[in-house]
Amino acid sequence: MTKRLRTALLGAVFVGALGLTACDTNAQADTPSAAQDAITQNFGAAADQAMGVAQCESGLDPNAVSRGGGNWGLFQINSVHRNSFEEVTGQPWSNVLDPYANAQFANWLYNQSGGWGPWACRWAA
Repeated sequence: MTKRLRTALLGAVFVGALGLTACDTNAQADTPSAAQDAITQNFGAAADQAMGVAQCESGLDPNAVSRGGGNWGLFQINSVHRNSFEEVTGQPWSNVLDPYANAQFANWLYNQSGGWGPWACRWAA
Protein backbone atom coordinates (compact mmCIF):
# COMPACT_ATOMS: atom_id res chain seq x y z
CA MET A 1 0.00 0.00 0.00
CA THR A 2 1.36 3.37 -0.96
CA LYS A 3 1.83 6.17 1.51
CA ARG A 4 -0.68 8.30 -0.36
CA LEU A 5 -3.38 5.58 -0.23
CA ARG A 6 -2.72 4.88 3.46
CA THR A 7 -3.05 8.61 4.26
CA ALA A 8 -6.32 8.79 2.32
CA LEU A 9 -7.72 5.75 4.15
CA LEU A 10 -6.74 7.14 7.55
CA GLY A 11 -8.35 10.45 6.60
CA ALA A 12 -11.56 8.68 5.59
CA VAL A 13 -11.65 6.74 8.86
CA PHE A 14 -11.07 9.95 10.84
CA VAL A 15 -13.81 11.85 9.00
CA GLY A 16 -16.17 8.88 9.40
CA ALA A 17 -15.52 8.77 13.14
CA LEU A 18 -16.23 12.48 13.44
CA GLY A 19 -19.45 12.05 11.51
CA LEU A 20 -20.64 9.25 13.78
CA THR A 21 -19.93 11.28 16.87
CA ALA A 22 -21.83 14.26 15.47
CA CYS A 23 -24.85 12.03 14.84
CA ASP A 24 -24.93 10.65 18.39
CA THR A 25 -28.44 11.72 19.40
CA ASN A 26 -28.03 10.30 22.92
CA ALA A 27 -25.41 12.90 23.78
CA GLN A 28 -27.82 15.73 22.95
CA ALA A 29 -30.95 14.03 24.27
CA ASP A 30 -29.49 13.77 27.78
CA THR A 31 -29.48 17.54 28.21
CA PRO A 32 -32.99 18.99 28.43
CA SER A 33 -33.64 22.42 26.98
CA ALA A 34 -34.50 25.29 29.31
CA ALA A 35 -38.14 24.89 28.23
CA GLN A 36 -38.19 21.19 29.11
CA ASP A 37 -36.42 21.84 32.41
CA ALA A 38 -38.85 24.63 33.35
CA ILE A 39 -41.84 22.40 32.59
CA THR A 40 -40.41 19.46 34.56
CA GLN A 41 -39.61 21.68 37.55
CA ASN A 42 -43.02 23.32 37.64
CA PHE A 43 -45.36 20.46 36.73
CA GLY A 44 -43.80 17.43 38.41
CA ALA A 45 -46.09 14.42 37.84
CA ALA A 46 -48.05 16.30 35.15
CA ALA A 47 -44.88 17.24 33.22
CA ASP A 48 -45.60 14.87 30.33
CA GLN A 49 -49.05 16.37 29.84
CA ALA A 50 -47.64 19.89 30.19
CA MET A 51 -44.94 19.09 27.64
CA GLY A 52 -47.63 18.04 25.15
CA VAL A 53 -49.64 21.22 25.69
CA ALA A 54 -46.57 23.47 25.42
CA GLN A 55 -45.40 21.60 22.30
CA CYS A 56 -48.77 22.25 20.69
CA GLU A 57 -49.08 25.85 21.90
CA SER A 58 -45.58 27.12 21.10
CA GLY A 59 -43.49 24.31 19.67
CA LEU A 60 -41.62 24.48 23.03
CA ASP A 61 -40.32 27.89 21.99
CA PRO A 62 -40.11 30.17 25.05
CA ASN A 63 -39.98 33.20 22.72
CA ALA A 64 -43.18 32.37 20.82
CA VAL A 65 -45.66 35.21 20.46
CA SER A 66 -49.01 34.79 18.72
CA ARG A 67 -49.67 36.72 15.51
CA GLY A 68 -51.87 39.28 17.23
CA GLY A 69 -49.40 39.59 20.12
CA GLY A 70 -51.93 38.51 22.73
CA ASN A 71 -50.37 35.17 23.74
CA TRP A 72 -46.85 34.77 25.01
CA GLY A 73 -44.18 32.13 25.64
CA LEU A 74 -44.17 28.39 26.14
CA PHE A 75 -47.77 28.14 27.26
CA GLN A 76 -49.01 31.13 25.25
CA ILE A 77 -50.11 33.03 28.35
CA ASN A 78 -52.73 35.57 27.31
CA SER A 79 -52.08 39.22 28.10
CA VAL A 80 -55.36 39.39 30.08
CA HIS A 81 -53.36 37.58 32.76
CA ARG A 82 -50.76 40.35 33.02
CA ASN A 83 -51.60 41.37 36.61
CA SER A 84 -52.04 37.79 37.81
CA PHE A 85 -48.74 36.82 36.17
CA GLU A 86 -46.92 39.53 38.09
CA GLU A 87 -48.60 38.59 41.39
CA VAL A 88 -48.03 34.84 41.01
CA THR A 89 -44.46 34.89 39.70
CA GLY A 90 -43.22 38.06 41.40
CA GLN A 91 -41.83 39.03 37.99
CA PRO A 92 -42.80 41.88 35.67
CA TRP A 93 -44.87 41.05 32.58
CA SER A 94 -41.73 41.71 30.50
CA ASN A 95 -40.42 38.37 31.82
CA VAL A 96 -43.37 36.39 30.41
CA LEU A 97 -41.00 34.91 27.81
CA ASP A 98 -38.75 33.47 30.51
CA PRO A 99 -39.51 29.72 30.34
CA TYR A 100 -39.39 29.28 34.12
CA ALA A 101 -41.73 32.18 34.88
CA ASN A 102 -44.06 31.16 32.04
CA ALA A 103 -44.21 27.55 33.24
CA GLN A 104 -44.68 28.70 36.85
CA PHE A 105 -47.68 30.79 35.87
CA ALA A 106 -49.04 28.06 33.61
CA ASN A 107 -48.89 25.64 36.54
CA TRP A 108 -50.76 28.12 38.71
CA LEU A 109 -53.37 28.62 35.99
CA TYR A 110 -53.65 24.84 35.55
CA ASN A 111 -54.27 24.42 39.30
CA GLN A 112 -56.72 27.35 39.49
CA SER A 113 -58.82 26.05 36.61
CA GLY A 114 -58.63 22.39 37.60
CA GLY A 115 -56.93 21.27 34.41
CA TRP A 116 -56.04 22.20 30.87
CA GLY A 117 -59.30 24.03 30.10
CA PRO A 118 -57.70 27.46 29.50
CA TRP A 119 -55.55 26.16 26.61
CA ALA A 120 -56.66 25.65 23.02
CA CYS A 121 -54.30 22.67 22.95
CA ARG A 122 -55.82 20.99 26.00
CA TRP A 123 -56.36 17.89 23.85
CA ALA A 124 -52.55 17.47 23.65
CA ALA A 125 -52.25 16.75 27.38
